[in-house]
Amino acid sequence: MSSSLGHTHHHHEHDHHEEPMSPEGAVNLLLVLGQTALEAGDYESAADAYASILKIEQNETALYNLGSFYARGAGLRQSYVEGARLFHQAELLGNAKAGKLCAKCMFDFLHEDLDSKSPADLYAAMAVFVSRVYPEAVNQKDEVNRGLLAIAATHLNKGEDVQAAKFLRAAAEFGSN
Repeated sequence: MSSSLGHTHHHHEHDHHEEPMSPEGAVNLLLVLGQTALEAGDYESAADAYASILKIEQNETALYNLGSFYARGAGLRQSYVEGARLFHQAELLGNAKAGKLCAKCMFDFLHEDLDSKSPADLYAAMAVFVSRVYPEAVNQKDEVNRGLLAIAATHLNKGEDVQAAKFLRAAAEFGSN
């Protein structure tokens, strides 16, 4: 029945006379390694594989997965900014879900220790976020205000007026200079 299995010929690397692997071949191999490590719960090895891919090309899967590792602190030191930067790059390659996760990272980053942050602190934090995540933005200041107002709107929609006011003040007091 499955006698054909005995007759398959496996080609090993040395059959190729040491030809260098193509970039596409390397990316595909690293994607498999990353996925295998991910399924095994080895986030550090998966992160290494995806980071190696990004040295070769901007790859949507590698950007998205590495972004999620940073956002969750899985296998890498948690960084909402780095997660957002990678999600934004994946979004630019057409991944709409990555765009939503980029916005979530922005929200989470700005809300770290929110109670101890002044409107000036919020403005400064958003400015750092924008410069790292959206370096291509023509007007960084507009992008900062847009982010602050988007977060304020989220709070208003939830009836969280105190938090909304803090973000609105950050935009009004520091974004209008």
